Amino acid sequence: MDESVKKQVRELLQKKDYGHLVDLCEIDTRCWKALRFCLYDIDETIRWSAIEAAAKLMKRWWQLNQHEKVRKFIRNLFWSMTDESGGIGWSSPQTIAETIVNIPEILDPYGSMMIAYSIEEPPLMKGGLWGIGRLGKMIADALDFFQDKVPAVFQSADTETLGLAAWAMGEVGFKPALPFLEKILERKETVRIYVEGDFLEKPLGQWAEEAINKISRLI
Repeated sequence: MDESVKKQVRELLQKKDYGHLVDLCEIDTRCWKALRFCLYDIDETIRWSAIEAAAKLMKRWWQLNQHEKVRKFIRNLFWSMTDESGGIGWSSPQTIAETIVNIPEILDPYGSMMIAYSIEEPPLMKGGLWGIGRLGKMIADALDFFQDKVPAVFQSADTETLGLAAWAMGEVGFKPALPFLEKILERKETVRIYVEGDFLEKPLGQWAEEAINKISRLI
């Protein structure tokens, strides 16, 4: 890969200059290739910016009626989440969710597919939970079909998984999660979640409390 292109893409991601980056990806396939690589960057700041930028590029293509290009990209993300891919598409659920937020018309079928592919796969579960939270009430009906999977998520010994689950259930307003959220209200471990373009750190119990409040307002 051209190092100058890679450097330019990373600089734009660091600045969150998505408009410029989307324009470049449209005219130079090398930029789009570099952006795709950044979806799996070890630097989480670069990685999350890449997720947002890729979704905005998909929105541009969709608006230009290049629907098949968008669907092909999403199909590739789903493929990366399978054993056949030979890897772990650990940014794929997040990228799919962010793309759906930008293109709500593709919620069906890709929203429920994102849940199905990630909710029971340990390497993908965190990404799937973040995707559920990012989609929020958009995904509520689809999540109802997976409500028997929620207890298993809250059985996790991983604090970050529990924090993501708490935040996600609150964003969706998922009432069956209430008894599980109540069990972690006293937990003090810090959980860091990327929300609305920034990283938020709160004790696990606070994530649970906020989720309970959001759900309770719907009852």
